[in-house]
Parts: sequence; C-alpha cells; structure tokens
Amino acid sequence: MFSILAEEIGPTLEVDLNDSFYSRDVKESIIKKYPDLKNIIDQSLVAIDEEYADESLFSLNSVDEIALIPPVSGG
Repeated sequence: MFSILAEEIGPTLEVDLNDSFYSRDVKESIIKKYPDLKNIIDQSLVAIDEEYADESLFSLNSVDEIALIPPVSGG
C-alpha cells in the first residue's frame, strides 16, 4: 500500500485470493474489507512483482508481492 491507502489501511494487508486470480480480484478483495475506500481503490493500479498488472490471469505460486498504487497528484 502507498500514499492515502497506507495511511488508512497500513503498509501491508492480507487478502483472500484464489490460486489463480486477475488484478481486479485484488481490488475486489480489498473493497470487501474497506468499502469506504472503494472510490480510491477503483482508481488505483495493481502492481505484481513490481510491474503494473494487466488483466492477465496470475498464479499465486509465482507471485512474490502485490502492491496497490493510488493515483498521484502534486505540483
């Protein structure tokens, strides 16, 4: 977790996923635990093993880290 999500949830979180999953499954699992953060989670990107995830099917056996990266703003 990063930014506002880390402030609200903490830097790490355990989620329940099937052995095979899509990046959207990560978001849905977190939204179930934190429904008040749905808007920011929906806008966030999922990174798997330090690479932005597409909608491919992933296997938990080959994944070391999953990160949720909220939108960045600044000036």
